[in-house]
Amino acid sequence: MTAPAPIPATLYLRTLGDAVVTLEGQPLTWPAHSAEELLWYLHAHEGGAYRADILAELWGLEDTPAAANRFRVALCRLRATLGSTDAVTEVRGRYALHPALLARSDTAALHAGLHDARFARDDAEREEALRRALAVADGEYLPGVRGEWADAARAHHRAARVRAYVALAMLHCARRECPLAALALTRAVECDPLIGEDHHQRLMTCLAATRGKYEAVEHYRRYCRYLREEVGDTPMSETAHLAERIKQGEVPCADAVLAAPATGPLPFLGR
Repeated sequence: MTAPAPIPATLYLRTLGDAVVTLEGQPLTWPAHSAEELLWYLHAHEGGAYRADILAELWGLEDTPAAANRFRVALCRLRATLGSTDAVTEVRGRYALHPALLARSDTAALHAGLHDARFARDDAEREEALRRALAVADGEYLPGVRGEWADAARAHHRAARVRAYVALAMLHCARRECPLAALALTRAVECDPLIGEDHHQRLMTCLAATRGKYEAVEHYRRYCRYLREEVGDTPMSETAHLAERIKQGEVPCADAVLAAPATGPLPFLGR
């Protein structure tokens, strides 16, 4: 019996900002769209999924003999395209991407960096791990892919990016590196405008200190507009009061009202 071919070491799955598989740096060509769809579904379900769930959530099909045949064809094509029958495993009816293949993806690098940052020995090591994580986080997860399963995975990885940016901002804030803190917080709220309102407040103080009150107040106005148009809500009274203080020329961060502590643990950075 011929042993299965090993998973090619140069395979890489890019999912943040794009959805592409490369082999030795070159994009793979897909023989059928269904094979590519199956790959991304399995990537979003690291623990694996049953055939019936895959058919229902990915293609809206019941687990009939005809649908099961479609699944087998897509699976065969996926394994052939990735160059290994081991690329997709099946254990007690659950299908999953091989752990070695999952490890060769940008999301794996993102979460590994967050993990390393959580257990870093010092701030320098923590910052290096956070920057390593964010170096691969260039955009939303699987842009253009539709479905509730994709939306759930997208929210999960977006939250990881936000945690990394916030943690990086806190490191800079603790060292009073205001421009770098403002940049990291700006990236965080760009990832998720519905990030905690305290982070919008902190960003306002950073902008007031680094770019002046007009930039800070403009951010507040954009935030108000977003809440009104997208959520049907208004900012907290504390946020409005902070904006008024900044309008009057105050730089609240100088009062250490919202500044990060110089010592102490960073927020939880796990998955």
